Amino acid sequence: MRNLALLFSCLAFVVLMIGAENRKKLTKQQLGTDSASELPGPSAKASLFHPDSNHLWNRLHAALFVRVDKAGREYGHDSVDPLLWPGTAEFLLRGKSHEEVVALLDEFITKDGDKLIKDPLRCAVMQHDLWAIFDWTANSLNPLPFGGAVDPKKLATGELNAARKALRQRLVKIIANLALSEKEIASLPNNYAEALASEAFVREYDEDDPNLPLLPEGLLDPKGSWVCVRGALGGPSAPVHMKYYRGRSPFLVFLKLPGGRQATLSYLKQLNEHSAKSLQHEEWNKNLPLFPVGTAVALVRQMTVINRGGEIVPTPLVQTVQLRVYRKVGEEIKDHKTSQAVFKFTLKRRDLFAKRNGGLKPVPQDKSTGLSLVYNDDYFESGTHAPTSTVMQSCINCHSCGGATVKSIFSFMQVDWVAEARSMSPNKLRLLPTSVSLEQKRAISWKSGRHDWGLLQGWLETQLR
Repeated sequence: MRNLALLFSCLAFVVLMIGAENRKKLTKQQLGTDSASELPGPSAKASLFHPDSNHLWNRLHAALFVRVDKAGREYGHDSVDPLLWPGTAEFLLRGKSHEEVVALLDEFITKDGDKLIKDPLRCAVMQHDLWAIFDWTANSLNPLPFGGAVDPKKLATGELNAARKALRQRLVKIIANLALSEKEIASLPNNYAEALASEAFVREYDEDDPNLPLLPEGLLDPKGSWVCVRGALGGPSAPVHMKYYRGRSPFLVFLKLPGGRQATLSYLKQLNEHSAKSLQHEEWNKNLPLFPVGTAVALVRQMTVINRGGEIVPTPLVQTVQLRVYRKVGEEIKDHKTSQAVFKFTLKRRDLFAKRNGGLKPVPQDKSTGLSLVYNDDYFESGTHAPTSTVMQSCINCHSCGGATVKSIFSFMQVDWVAEARSMSPNKLRLLPTSVSLEQKRAISWKSGRHDWGLLQGWLETQLR
């Protein structure tokens, strides 16, 4: 009997393996998984913009982005954002790191570093990276939402303010010199389309194998099955994400019901008609229309650049993609670990420049959250905010508020996260169809009204030629 059971177990395993192989046919390399043997060495890590690790662009980027913890481990080689917080008071502002980066910025300026690489794509990415550093210097006393307080006595000293100004004076010159023409901006690749064309990722969610990296087809197609949506509140469509990243990149929200575009639009109409009713909150809340199992939400972050006219201009470059697929729906769900399947892709400069999978790399399902940028304290200087969960679980932790319902889509239910929405009555809440171009304009308009952009714009007016 034991032998018979073993035989059946083996046969079942073989069938499953064959089925999975035939169904997916995705290699380890295609999935973008890392192993110890695949990780690049130190010199390769530094070779992002040019094959020569000692190239000026590589050295400048490493000086700005690479952080070293107390154990000597390096972080940030190819991270989307620099590992800098409002509370950072040492790195780039004092001592050796400050002296090194000032010297490199001066070398870049005096040696016409902007002319060493002509590729518009690399120029756009480098400019955006330097813009992030500039914004950080301009927001030392502007804490992040929900990130805690900052100490002005510690961060606003004459020494630190002078260091920030020294960086800004140099950064703005390079940002201006890297500005692209309209023609060059138009030539920037649609890396999401390139990622799809690589056929490295599954395009449809598979409940039988929910961990395979999902990069859906038609996500950015204005006539496709995904609908770009926004809430009732004015301003950018994903205000919390915009505030965390200071508005340099529009965040776009998309919704897709299993029936495709028409089913999604019909649900939005039903939802908004109900929401508009003058009901008591309990009744309004109880009868809020549910979307079906299999409904998916996506958050796409797209890069902007500064053109030669000193204007913020959208590009097709996708920096991150986050997706959630509802495997269960309802308010009474207790186990939110399995109620949603979560996927995330981040842009890797090395892969983008090499034209590999559009530069988009899936975040492994078991990857820890790492060094969170949602706080104000600098991890490397304070040692706080060590990883406590996985990236995917952190998404579920936030987006299980309100259960597995439309209330967990914060573009609709913004009252818990956006101060401006807290005075809104429930019957004012909406989830409205919109367009990518319109939301890009709204995001750029929001950024244009910020202090950090006004500061940069004032400097740029003296530099752009």
